[in-house]
Amino acid sequence: MLKEMKQQFIKNTIINETKKQLSEKGIRKTTVRGIADGLGIAVGNLYYYFKTKADIGDVIWADFTNAYLNEFQEKLKIPEIQNKSGLDKIRYYYAKLYEYFKENPLYAELIAFLMGEKPRSERAPKEIREIADAARISIKTTLVKLYEEGIADGSIQAEIQDLIQEVWSFNISNVFLVVNIIRYNEINKNIYEYYVNTYFNRLAISAN
Repeated sequence: MLKEMKQQFIKNTIINETKKQLSEKGIRKTTVRGIADGLGIAVGNLYYYFKTKADIGDVIWADFTNAYLNEFQEKLKIPEIQNKSGLDKIRYYYAKLYEYFKENPLYAELIAFLMGEKPRSERAPKEIREIADAARISIKTTLVKLYEEGIADGSIQAEIQDLIQEVWSFNISNVFLVVNIIRYNEINKNIYEYYVNTYFNRLAISAN
């Protein structure tokens, strides 16, 4: 138990140093060697815990994701939010997610960086994959519950028979647009809201 606690402490220290360097220098200029130097340890010691910058990035991405989901779950406890329809809760989820990305641009930077790396299944060790997969499952679970609530209260009707596929495909599209806005500013928020609201309006129309 003591050994495991020590290892987790070291991992957390590496992650925190990586976050610091990513925020200060950006993803491109942050290197595994630079992280090790910042911690005052040998690169080989860092490799014992994380083999690549992408592996550390996966854990930080999961941290950002879980932090947002926890924040959202707390919002759902507010009576005003609790009384919303399933559709309005889905709208609220994505509106707050957009704000979260704006407040945490590193989250968007990490997603863009990880998309350019080899698939996680090909490069990451089992422990890293499990951390990232757990975060993905939490996203799906949260959103599927909101969609099911909307279907039950009659505020939406899913467009695709496989609900999980619908939930995940829209989520991926939405995140891609937000990352594009934050990193490249190729489209503005009005265009983003047009596409998002068009989808939500279709769900509502289908329900009626």
